[in-house]
Amino acid sequence: MLLTPLLLVVTDRWWIPFLNDGKRRDIEELKEPQQESVIVAGFGRYGQIVSRMLFANGIRPTVLDHDAEQIEAMRRFGWRVYYGDATRLDLMRTAGADKARVIVVAIDDIEQSIDCVKMVRANFPGAAIVARARNVQHYYELYELGVTLIERETLDSALMSARSTLELLGWQPHRARNLALRFRRHNVAQLAAIAPHRKDEARLIAAAKQGRQQLEQLFAIERQQAAERQARAGWSGTADP
Repeated sequence: MLLTPLLLVVTDRWWIPFLNDGKRRDIEELKEPQQESVIVAGFGRYGQIVSRMLFANGIRPTVLDHDAEQIEAMRRFGWRVYYGDATRLDLMRTAGADKARVIVVAIDDIEQSIDCVKMVRANFPGAAIVARARNVQHYYELYELGVTLIERETLDSALMSARSTLELLGWQPHRARNLALRFRRHNVAQLAAIAPHRKDEARLIAAAKQGRQQLEQLFAIERQQAAERQARAGWSGTADP
């Protein structure tokens, strides 16, 4: 699992072009009905990580992608990936969407992602949707469609970098981790709270500023409390908020 990011980079930048030789090959789309409990739509780097996690825990999702070259290359690595456009109702029926418990929408293209979600919600209400958002605007579009399990693709990696920075500045690793987790919860909650006002620029800016100030004030109070506890305990080392 620890090697996943490196393997994905190597696959994306070197192996896939090498295996394809710049030639487009025809791959038949999914025709055999599937009955897995999970469908992963989109097998780029995001979909690959989701799928690896599922496979590692004994779950074999039905994986779809519409890039024939990507599919052919990934099949050589042992991946069971089917060719197909996840925005098509007939193909999703074949993929088993009417029986699936979860459909993971990890499609790169934002417009196609939205089209897929609309189709799934209209035709497969029994399936829960877990979606990847490319950015905040994509998040809002998914949210307005009623999707609640949304992950922004850059949020966790950015928070990991913030954690590393805090640790280099003297924060204890567990403290940096807890702060990152709290920041994440705050950020997700704030997005949900201001989603209804996203088309009102003035209210959106005001809400964003207020949210940032609240978080900064909260963390400042906690730093002060931590410093006071350390002072009462007679600890004289480097302050660790």
